Amino acid sequence: MLSSRAIVLAGVAAASLALYFSLSLYVFPQLYLIEPRRPEAVITNVNLSASEVELGETFTISVAGTNRGEEADMQIVSVGFPNLTRSDSIEVLRHNFAQTPLRISIGTEVGSEYSGERMVNAQYPSIEASSRPWAGGGTYNIDLQVRPETEGTFVIFVKSIAFPHSWNRAHWPQEGVSDYQKEFVDVYQVQVVTTKP
Repeated sequence: MLSSRAIVLAGVAAASLALYFSLSLYVFPQLYLIEPRRPEAVITNVNLSASEVELGETFTISVAGTNRGEEADMQIVSVGFPNLTRSDSIEVLRHNFAQTPLRISIGTEVGSEYSGERMVNAQYPSIEASSRPWAGGGTYNIDLQVRPETEGTFVIFVKSIAFPHSWNRAHWPQEGVSDYQKEFVDVYQVQVVTTKP
């Protein structure tokens, strides 16, 4: 026959095991859960040197990007040119990004849908400037000189994406026109004329 002391000891052991298993299922995982950082990509300035240029002339576009959130592993400022067919119509005049800006040509494989996993082929030239890492509160600038190839409305797409892309504010803009990468862009225009009036 079991003594009352053995029964109490068995009950304490059973209760301790039940407590441990409930802690391991519900409490311990929460203690070790690591929240991803929340960088916030923002374009804080876009400046065009002219709203109208003659065909054959160049204009300058200056873009500033800021991270208003926590440190990003990497943040990209992308300036795309849907009217261009050649990337050599774009010249980087100056920048202060940590990495050398990349010249993206038509057909180059690039990430899409705010992920580096889904790849698509570039449909127009662009410049992608990035810093790795990008501190919270940090701002970087780039100046580009562009020579339009045809007369008419010359369109420029500007966006910024921070990684980890852990929430909606990791990209800018939040809504609007979507590009071939299924990512939102802000649209700017310059009129290209054959002769100025």
